[in-house]
Amino acid sequence: MAVRRIVAIVLPQLACELVKQRGPVSPSGKAPLAVIIGGDEDRRAALAARSEREPPAPVAVIDVVDDEARRYGVRPGQKVVEAAALVAHLAIHRVTFAEMDAALGRVAEVALGLGATASIQLGEQGATQRAGAPRPSRAGRAGERAASAARSPWGDGPYDTVWLDITGASHLVGGEEALLDELGERVAALGHRARLAIADGPRLAQALARFGAHASDGGRGAEAPIAPPGKGAQAIGPLPVQALPVEREVASFLVRLGVLRVEDLARLPRAQVAARLGPRTTEVMELLAGRDPVPLLPYEVPRLIEEEVLFDEPVENAESLLFVLRGMTSRIASRLAARGEACGRLNVAIAYDRSIARLRLGDREDDDAALLEDDERGPSLRFHVDMPVPLSDAGDLLRPIKAKLERIELAAPAVGVHLIASRIARARQVQLDLSRDRSVDPDSLPALLAELSAEIGAERVGVLEIADAHRPEARSRLVPVEDDAAMARSSAASRARAAAERSAAEQGGSADGAEQPAPEPARLLAQPIPLGRVGRGAIVAVDRHLYAIERLSFVMRIDAVEWWTPTPASRDYARAWLVSGAPSGRAAPGRLGELRPRDGASSSSCGEAWIYVDRATGEAFLQGWCA
Repeated sequence: MAVRRIVAIVLPQLACELVKQRGPVSPSGKAPLAVIIGGDEDRRAALAARSEREPPAPVAVIDVVDDEARRYGVRPGQKVVEAAALVAHLAIHRVTFAEMDAALGRVAEVALGLGATASIQLGEQGATQRAGAPRPSRAGRAGERAASAARSPWGDGPYDTVWLDITGASHLVGGEEALLDELGERVAALGHRARLAIADGPRLAQALARFGAHASDGGRGAEAPIAPPGKGAQAIGPLPVQALPVEREVASFLVRLGVLRVEDLARLPRAQVAARLGPRTTEVMELLAGRDPVPLLPYEVPRLIEEEVLFDEPVENAESLLFVLRGMTSRIASRLAARGEACGRLNVAIAYDRSIARLRLGDREDDDAALLEDDERGPSLRFHVDMPVPLSDAGDLLRPIKAKLERIELAAPAVGVHLIASRIARARQVQLDLSRDRSVDPDSLPALLAELSAEIGAERVGVLEIADAHRPEARSRLVPVEDDAAMARSSAASRARAAAERSAAEQGGSADGAEQPAPEPARLLAQPIPLGRVGRGAIVAVDRHLYAIERLSFVMRIDAVEWWTPTPASRDYARAWLVSGAPSGRAAPGRLGELRPRDGASSSSCGEAWIYVDRATGEAFLQGWCA
């Protein structure tokens, strides 16, 4: 039986990274940062209701600090008033447990591409999760975490770890070192610094990743500690006693006694050690023996991919929103790549400041997007971007959103952005091309179509389909690119028609049995232009210019086409040669262009028009131009 191998991904600066992903932490962008974790129940309501930012409560305690704040002497556990007195320009922000869970879930989702099971939460030792049992809610988990943090500084807190079961999977990527190297790169693509380690159990791996001497913030496989199978006790021996799941007071007592490392504690008599370790004696004794049977609670990957960022300070320009959306699309692309899937639609919701939005907008609605009133989020600007072909690259996902957002003016300051990737489909697998030095990117055209759809509208981007119709203007239609079935029918019909025409040409005739196919106009007008009654030598007005009809050539007649409709068509189609300008050899510029006349016509400004005569009224209409 294979020995269980677990990877621990510790994100020591997760809370600070989440704050920085929202935008600059201060107007200067260089202020030291401190983060308070918690406040899930009232954060969204406070963001929606407040009109100006209120400072954190004076009794709040700092949970995480960045490297810059640490250099100034700010430490986790300090009160806000103490830290503010120590560093006047300290930026203090809040991150909720829900945001932490979402970030850990993204890392778990990306890690699942390299292992069988990922988890952001450990089960109880000796117990397994009942099949189909509901998971605790976020509020319930926050309460459990608060109670756990009060009992132990180690254990479940500080909620910055993702575990991955790689039992029997490391050889697929070249070994455990290569797996850690690949995993570190995937986590870095999400914008996080990670410390990685491998051991026989989740708590052993977490201790090695968090306190290991060779662990680095880069998370590279060559620097990450790996405990050999069955050697977990020896691997954690050099670690400090704070790496064990003991109370903070117990760890301080052991340090005062001179027990600084885990191996020092392991050499003491077991009975005397057990009497001093507190309520987690059983767990500590098993870790000292190198056993870590704690199960992983599998992370359930959501079907829809959602990214949400809430701003501490309202954002009033599109550039700041694009900065945030760039990071959000990058994280969505990483999650899609881990799944092997692509996205067909992006739904964007920009939450407005409630009071300013109601003051400026009232009952008005934007032209480019719907302004909706939501009970939870308040007024928001909502729009979606459709991808003609599902895409998964970060740049391809951002381009249509950027094209859409640049045409929209914010009606009020934005307090948050919510991005949902829907219409998830399997990503196309493109075979490597080794025959040429440069290969064509298969997503270049789909990305361009997505950007054009966002710029001019999806209904105006598509492929022309040949239709079976008698009227020339109805023989082609625009099929949207996302309508794969219609495109397939169009391609099949075009191939069948082309094959029939080739076969008829080889036999000396056309596909319809006639000697020559009926001529077709090269360009049709959106609306036919009335010409009145026409004939050879008649004068007609087109676009405020006068032309003479030099020659008419009958083409075809259609009789009672679409007779089942209220307006059946009975028409005579003809080609008319229009001339205008100076006769003889000098040509004058005109609206129809300087085309070369046929059959000895005068060298004046001329053009060959496609007209039809309504047989019911006798009135002629200019419908297009011939080549």
